[in-house]
Amino acid sequence: MKLYNCLLAYCQDEILDIHENQFLTIPRSVVMEYMRTRNDKAVKDWLQELALSSVEFNNLGKGGLPSWGFYTFIQEPEFRGSYIRFGMAETLRCLIADSTMFAKINLLLERKFKKTKYALPLYELGLDYRDNRDRTTGKGCTPWMDVDQFRKYMGIKQIEYMNGFGQMNRSVIQPALKEIYAESDLIMNLEKDINNRQVIRLRFNIESNTINMSAVERFKRLQATLPGLEGTKGVEAANYADYMHKMFEVHLPRARKIARLYVGRREVFDSIAQKIERDKLEGRVKGKIGAYAARVFTDENPIVEIVKA
Repeated sequence: MKLYNCLLAYCQDEILDIHENQFLTIPRSVVMEYMRTRNDKAVKDWLQELALSSVEFNNLGKGGLPSWGFYTFIQEPEFRGSYIRFGMAETLRCLIADSTMFAKINLLLERKFKKTKYALPLYELGLDYRDNRDRTTGKGCTPWMDVDQFRKYMGIKQIEYMNGFGQMNRSVIQPALKEIYAESDLIMNLEKDINNRQVIRLRFNIESNTINMSAVERFKRLQATLPGLEGTKGVEAANYADYMHKMFEVHLPRARKIARLYVGRREVFDSIAQKIERDKLEGRVKGKIGAYAARVFTDENPIVEIVKA
């Protein structure tokens, strides 16, 4: 899964362009450096394992896309010169492109999870759902899962930890939660639904761990928790997003997030849009215009100055 995260992170912008050719490329040197190996055979074996493996998709009731699906991770991986070339099914690319379904993980942070293999998948679950709020407490939380759902998500075999939920909690959940607290920007706590002294459902409450959060992460969290956009503010943000999407091909979910930063600041938005248009006409844009425009709108947004002040 670390290799898969590496492929997704490097090819993110290409994956978002779901109407482009389905094949993606990544330099072999990038993969080998990230996986800390110089062994071509090891990389080939990992790619083969990914290609032969499938992912069962279950969004736990989140988002408007399929509630269940079964897909191969990658297709037809191959070495081509100094690059690795692989395909990805359009349906899976659509799921990844939808920002309400998948959250990005910091690959440097991912490397910190070393003590237990269950910390990373549990952290990814928390990262994906930390903005999902409980209606009563208002705190971040995952959906409720029955024990079998949780086992399947974590990759725990049915023959493992058969002596009740308590054994699995002590051996899997608590060590993973401790490592997440020690190494990441999240604090996750287990909540159990008990009936007749048996755990029938569980979920995790999620908070930001400001102690381990970098300045960049704190800024991103500020962006994500800006005031709501009701009424005319929502219309203004929607217009900005639509403009970025049509004029600069910024992926629409990403454009909607960026647009929130410019509500009430039309002059700033227009100025940056004109700058991007000039860069495009003068040949200064390297790579795809959508990725470039999204980066400029994000880096030069007016909220940055407010935070610095």
